[in-house]
Amino acid sequence: MKAAAAVAALACQAVLPLIAANSSLALPMSYEGSTTAGVELDHIWSSAWFSHAVQRQLGVGISAQLIPGSSDHGSSHQGHQGHQNHGNSGLNATESFLLLDSTHLLKRWNMNRAQSNLWLFAGVGTYQSWDKERVNATRIAARPGLQFDIENTRLRFEAKGQLFLAEGVERSMLSATTGVGLTPPRYQGVQPWLELQVRAMPGVIDEVEIIPKLRLLHRKVVLDVGYSSLGAVTGGITTTF
Repeated sequence: MKAAAAVAALACQAVLPLIAANSSLALPMSYEGSTTAGVELDHIWSSAWFSHAVQRQLGVGISAQLIPGSSDHGSSHQGHQGHQNHGNSGLNATESFLLLDSTHLLKRWNMNRAQSNLWLFAGVGTYQSWDKERVNATRIAARPGLQFDIENTRLRFEAKGQLFLAEGVERSMLSATTGVGLTPPRYQGVQPWLELQVRAMPGVIDEVEIIPKLRLLHRKVVLDVGYSSLGAVTGGITTTF
């Protein structure tokens, strides 16, 4: 019995770090000294970023955001002035934000077989808008944001809000995502998840999106592919190293 108890204790010590490592892949940054990088490709708003965890509670990095203007989709997508287009950005010009970022873990709650986190985002950099002919504006930009998440190896929920600001410009990205793992964690293979995301982008488009997603978790890589209620495929990949 003592031998069995010792084996069970050793197994728990081996498995718990693996659970933490797999759970951390859903987070904006991972363990101290790691680097998290990701790309999200979208019909309205795409982004790329990396963040290096200089401390357990602090990450620094850079991010780029791209919001294609409606003029980039052809004249058939043009709307009346001040009206947002269904399925496309209502902005006439393409916009981008290039930011130096910081990610701060405000609070972590460690529970029985689960973890919850509250994150603060901050960024400063430049905003630029342009059309096919010329650059219209270049301005100083800032980005505050918050994220709350709670997850274990089979269930997760995430609520995230970001506000991108420049002189005369305000773009918001708001989302809530819930997901369920379809199999137990596979530390040497792929664990598939089904997720449902609700997303709103005030100042960019007046539609609220519903996006069912398939999420594939494989050790240090997360890949997700979804289909928006606005009629477009979305996807992203995140890796930690």
